[in-house]
Amino acid sequence: MTTTAFLVINGRGYEFKPGERRETSDFVAVFQSDEAGIWRLRVTPRRPVVLNLAEARLPLAYAPTDQLFCNGFQSWSESRWFSVQEHIRPLRKIARPLMQYYGDEHIPGIRRGPGWLHSWSWTCRQTAPREHIQCWASLGEAEAFTLFMHDLRSGQLLIRRDTGSLSLSDTFDALVWLSMEGAEAECFDRWFAAMKLPPPPTPTRSGWTSWYHYYANIDAPTLTANLTAARDHALRPEVFQIDDGWQQAVGDWLEVKPGFPSGMAPLAQQIREQGMIPGLWLAPFVADRRAQLIRRHPDWLLKGRRGKPIFAGYSPPWGGRFYALDFSHPGVHEYLADVFRTLKNEWGYGLFKLDFLYAACLAPPPGQTRGGQMHQALRALRQWAGDAWLLGCGLPLASGFGLLDYCRIGADIHLHWEHELLRGLRNRERVSTLLALRSVLGRWALDGRAWRNDPDVFLLRQENLRLSDTQKELVLRVNTLLGGLLFTSDPLHRANPEAERQLQWLHRWKNVQILGVECLETDIFTIRTSRGAFGVNLTGEMRRGYPPYSCMELTSSTGY
Repeated sequence: MTTTAFLVINGRGYEFKPGERRETSDFVAVFQSDEAGIWRLRVTPRRPVVLNLAEARLPLAYAPTDQLFCNGFQSWSESRWFSVQEHIRPLRKIARPLMQYYGDEHIPGIRRGPGWLHSWSWTCRQTAPREHIQCWASLGEAEAFTLFMHDLRSGQLLIRRDTGSLSLSDTFDALVWLSMEGAEAECFDRWFAAMKLPPPPTPTRSGWTSWYHYYANIDAPTLTANLTAARDHALRPEVFQIDDGWQQAVGDWLEVKPGFPSGMAPLAQQIREQGMIPGLWLAPFVADRRAQLIRRHPDWLLKGRRGKPIFAGYSPPWGGRFYALDFSHPGVHEYLADVFRTLKNEWGYGLFKLDFLYAACLAPPPGQTRGGQMHQALRALRQWAGDAWLLGCGLPLASGFGLLDYCRIGADIHLHWEHELLRGLRNRERVSTLLALRSVLGRWALDGRAWRNDPDVFLLRQENLRLSDTQKELVLRVNTLLGGLLFTSDPLHRANPEAERQLQWLHRWKNVQILGVECLETDIFTIRTSRGAFGVNLTGEMRRGYPPYSCMELTSSTGY
């Protein structure tokens, strides 16, 4: 068997073999590969056409011991190494009305169930011995997302472009991907070189964020108390980020809660006077049902096929369901441009955490793609924010390559190890400490190539937390080794001698060079650094000599 490609244009199908060129009265198409491992199916229309489907099929002989890395749809989506005996289970029907838009449950054509695994933008295979991997990575996510589907029963990797019914009038790469083999770090270096994306100049930073202790219950005195203590805290925070809860309602970004009677500008000034970067959270592409924005501009809401507003998700602190905004509406552009001008130039904030970004691509305009819409939205945010630092969250990752300074690469952590209710509903975007760590260990290679990774916070406090001491230490260590943005949400104005001891480890190991992360089996890893290796065990059992819930430094006697 050989790699083949398929096109459906104007409702008619065409099959291609490598090197084949086809001409019709409507288009010219060529399917070819080069010595660098780049495969491309390029279509040049002779008149406007509609691309209905673009898919390639690669024969792969999956072995029973193989592991496959599957990248989830967006930042929070479960992303990890799967054994070939596993499959991705669909969201339970009862949860679909509230949760389907968080991930890819609303996207048609994805095969789920036994014998199938799927991945977005890139996928990798480990075959024993595990020194090297095979990797397939998209080179065209700015135009349309790429879905990789492992057909484990028939032994095929399907590469499909998420084009919907895309209108074409100019030359378009219907499929374009890079095929690689080698050490994971080498593969990612080749991928980013092929995309012509240089390493970002963004530095590793430590910081504090208000969310995971106070949540939306913040006000000026609470933040001031933590800010006053930040100067002498053992973390030595460089960023002080005000998270959700400062605004009147999600969507009303120029209307501040009564808990901030002097507004947000004085806080930004105080943060700068302490020598830190003032950060502010907002979710630019959503609005909750309490927002004045919705009452004033109902035409700004994103509509589904039946003309009804799309509910982008559910959040109890926001009063329940919340809406997606229509990014293609000129009024939304004008409003958000004014918001960023105000928050940056008048209020003085220098870092923006941009959340729930997936909402920009839930229902692209006719003739456009989800990937194209998402990339355009992020480019607009980059332009509006100017030279401010951008931290992305809740977005399809490849859309932000080259545009973001920091990016969340995993789920929100939980105050428990796992959120059992959401796990039972099969929500792959759930808050979960376990899910967050799996994704951080799986997506580690993006750090220093796409941006600096945000692994989410570590927590070391005793109150308002249900993680064990070993679990807290595990999160801190993995975040330190693989993260570029090291945030905590512990109250800074409360003494915690144990936390100060743990933070000495952070300062010792942050910025260490990562040589590789190897998945030995489900939830068991080795992190290799320029200064030694670590064994990671995310389970509650002793595995391969690694204690439960541990990130332990390895020596020759422990396997390194």
